[in-house]
Amino acid sequence: MLYVISKAKMKSSILILLSAFFFTSVNCSGQGGWNIGYISVDSLGKQDISRDLKIDFRSESDTLNTIPSFIMNLVAIEDTVTLYMDGEKVTFIEQRNIHLDWGFYDEQFLECPNAPHNKVIRVYHTVIEEITTDSILFRLYIEQYDKYKKGKVKVGTIPRRRTESVWIEKKIIKGVMIKK
Repeated sequence: MLYVISKAKMKSSILILLSAFFFTSVNCSGQGGWNIGYISVDSLGKQDISRDLKIDFRSESDTLNTIPSFIMNLVAIEDTVTLYMDGEKVTFIEQRNIHLDWGFYDEQFLECPNAPHNKVIRVYHTVIEEITTDSILFRLYIEQYDKYKKGKVKVGTIPRRRTESVWIEKKIIKGVMIKK
């Protein structure tokens, strides 16, 4: 038996098939990545001493009780915090490179954009040294970059690095990010 299909039906059938193929392949081909875990400040303990982590500071507008516990919602806000280092106030801003379907541990850091002498200070690595009832002693690995060097600051360049131990009160910490 021979079927006769009009040109209009043929075009619409082809359009439907192509659309189905396109939308199916788009939905199936996108791959995200996620290697960030999260520990609330109240759950930190001796098992976390010497662990590489990223501090997530608390802001006035969020608490663990008022926002969903999906990690993207926990760390999406780039909070600002002032720490005392060498007797001076240093302001850091959380830099979060987190997207809807991907976020990588190594791309999260703290940054002090207003460092003296045209420098940018970043903290990519932090380690817990000691935990008390109300404070945590962190060792910050501080990297210094030239602010006006040609182009953007490139990750992987060899910066001037130093470490500093800083006591931080638990009440200003929401939690920590860990690498999964």
